Amino acid sequence: MIKSILVTLDESQSSESAKKFGVDLAKLHKANLTGIGVLDEPWIAAPEAIPLGGAAFKVELDEQLLHDAKRRVHKLEKNFSSYCTSQNISCSIIDATGVPAYAIEHFMTEHDLLIIGKDSNFHFTATEDTTISVKQIIRDNPRPVIVTGPELSHQGSTHILVAFDGTFASSRALHMALLIGIFKGKTVHIASVSNETDKARDWVNIAAKLCQNHDIKVECHPIKSSEKPAKALLGLCEDLKPSLIVMGAFGHGGISYFFMGSCAKDLLKSTNIPLFVYH
Repeated sequence: MIKSILVTLDESQSSESAKKFGVDLAKLHKANLTGIGVLDEPWIAAPEAIPLGGAAFKVELDEQLLHDAKRRVHKLEKNFSSYCTSQNISCSIIDATGVPAYAIEHFMTEHDLLIIGKDSNFHFTATEDTTISVKQIIRDNPRPVIVTGPELSHQGSTHILVAFDGTFASSRALHMALLIGIFKGKTVHIASVSNETDKARDWVNIAAKLCQNHDIKVECHPIKSSEKPAKALLGLCEDLKPSLIVMGAFGHGGISYFFMGSCAKDLLKSTNIPLFVYH
């Protein structure tokens, strides 16, 4: 079961969504909630080529940038605490310094689940795509990750969609979701996409059997399609309006292809439905 949740804090809109999702999940599971702000001092004060006599200016500029970044991180932490208080949720704060991905991975050992915005940026700069830090955290993080978009689609919905393609990655993601109780109070839908009906049906049946072993009732959706899996899944999402999509982060093809390629990348770009990812 979920006992502790870590939420990353930055100035992106998807981070705001992560904060709200984290509070709702903490309420449902009566879990401890922690926000983590990271001052990326190594990036801000990184060595660079400077003209002769410019060393003093570089030191002064770095100090100004660090001061401004620290102020903004502390503001994020304060806003997180204030929001949790307004929602009658107790929380704690981790005020970290260092490379964001490494700092977050370090503190994740203490928690069951990480929630992060897909365009989270710890350098306070604009971004239009999933950042390097987010990609690294999803790839290397020892715990399951929920990735949120700028908005939270269908958060009033009781439906959860499981994207299952029979690979180890999708099997691990489903199993972890079951073990930590992410399906609590939800209607679970298992979908498999294949150009062969029998294969899609076989995949959903074995996934359904695992859920039934955990006393979770499911609805099965074997989908025969030669289209990209993401397109078929998005079509199903339009009908089901799930509040969460569960899927594997790694694999050798289909739904569980390398996280920032193929299906998962398409889903991240095309929907604001949060993704539960575990590799």
